[in-house]
Amino acid sequence: MSKDNLKRNILVTNALPYANGSLHLGHMLEHIQSDIWVRFQKLINNNCTYVCGEDAHGTSIMLKAEERGIKPEELIKSVKESHIEDLKAFNINYDNFYTTHSEENKFLSEMIFSQLQEKDLIEEKEIEQLFDTEKNLFLSDRYVKGTCPSCNAKEQYGDNCESCSSAYSAIDLIDPVSVLSDSKPEIRKSIHLFFKLSKLRKSIKEWLETSKVPKQAVNKLSEWTEGEIKDWDISRDGPYFGFEIPGYPNKFFYVWMDAPIGYLASHKNYLDRLGKSEEFDLYWGEK
Repeated sequence: MSKDNLKRNILVTNALPYANGSLHLGHMLEHIQSDIWVRFQKLINNNCTYVCGEDAHGTSIMLKAEERGIKPEELIKSVKESHIEDLKAFNINYDNFYTTHSEENKFLSEMIFSQLQEKDLIEEKEIEQLFDTEKNLFLSDRYVKGTCPSCNAKEQYGDNCESCSSAYSAIDLIDPVSVLSDSKPEIRKSIHLFFKLSKLRKSIKEWLETSKVPKQAVNKLSEWTEGEIKDWDISRDGPYFGFEIPGYPNKFFYVWMDAPIGYLASHKNYLDRLGKSEEFDLYWGEK
């Protein structure tokens, strides 16, 4: 039994490995440490569930599949198989190792988005982005390089300068170049969907103050909550490998929108397979 003679319900996971390449030793170190802790919890008779899965959406995966001449679905399937082989080789024993490219994740992502809409926490904004006319797609920050607008350092990515640590928008780069085609991108406008995090600043601070999050983590997060909290762009324009947003043709959930929801999806898939769907709300429902 556990120390207090009561079974604890514990849900454990790891950062989702990205489904566009092999695992490395950094991945394995994290998974091994968690696996040891989970084994201990099960040995002392706690109800410990260990889930994870593939982070399987985004531009990188779409482009890697295109490079190999296959569909993104084929790429993420083969990468998942190789990841599972590596995890098994290190004797890591997940209760469920799933994927964010799943019906469960699609359902939960759409449900959460719908609830945010109902609470007036989604806003449409017109933004300017760099557009690669040769690849025919909008460029994320990592696919643009140029000269830093602050210190004039060359070969800097489109979000921050590694030389002077300045943060900026990709459209502020001097002489920007697409990493994908080596062409000069155009500035184009597009309507994006934003999660109005700025409206939740007070709620986030109050939650952190009353949560069981370790004090050191709260202190670090407070650096963010004490300043301006910006609204979060949760959409991307097609072509994009991911879930299309209901009611917005050719607009897709940004990978960092649906990837964290993948933890819920993996757990839901596990419980559904066991015929214990009713337990999902015990972990994820409103307290």
